[in-house]
Amino acid sequence: MRGWPVRQRDPFGDATASLRRALEQGLAPGQHLSVADIAASLKLSTSPVREALSRLCGEGLVEDRRGLGYFTRSAPVEDIVGLLDLEAAHVRLAATCSMNVPPLDDGSDEAVEAWIVTLVEHCDNQPLVESLLRVRRRLAPLRRLNGSTCPSEGSDLDHLNAYYARWRTAAGGLAARVRRLDPDGAEYIRNIV
Repeated sequence: MRGWPVRQRDPFGDATASLRRALEQGLAPGQHLSVADIAASLKLSTSPVREALSRLCGEGLVEDRRGLGYFTRSAPVEDIVGLLDLEAAHVRLAATCSMNVPPLDDGSDEAVEAWIVTLVEHCDNQPLVESLLRVRRRLAPLRRLNGSTCPSEGSDLDHLNAYYARWRTAAGGLAARVRRLDPDGAEYIRNIV
């Protein structure tokens, strides 16, 4: 007997994919993730949303603060500086692998960001590009929160080194700003799945 095609639905997979996209698109660090609101927006029950958030906790992308709920991961200074150093290493390695990328002749944030995008487009090392893009997605909400850094005049460093030096200098203030967004961020328990 032929009937209507049965639609297979994976609520856990839908919730996980949707939350990953939202995190990659830059939810602010320390932001509360309401299980009920997420479930309502996805037209799901709260169970698959809780399961998805628990999975993301296990991956270190979300924090479970007992009694308070789920939050996007906060950003201590060490994490920010580590991500910046990792991104810088990726960019330098991609620069050695890429052909036909024009030299970086302006040290402004916009010019360096545009140059990195061009570099990614010309890099043939796909695993390197994927890793670099993951790091850049983690840094994107922090960069939006901070805004542009001011290029220093007369620096002896090349533009790329100066760019990362400015961001390392801004990391302390950025971490403090994230803590002000989330003043109770010091006490939480990670839910390891």
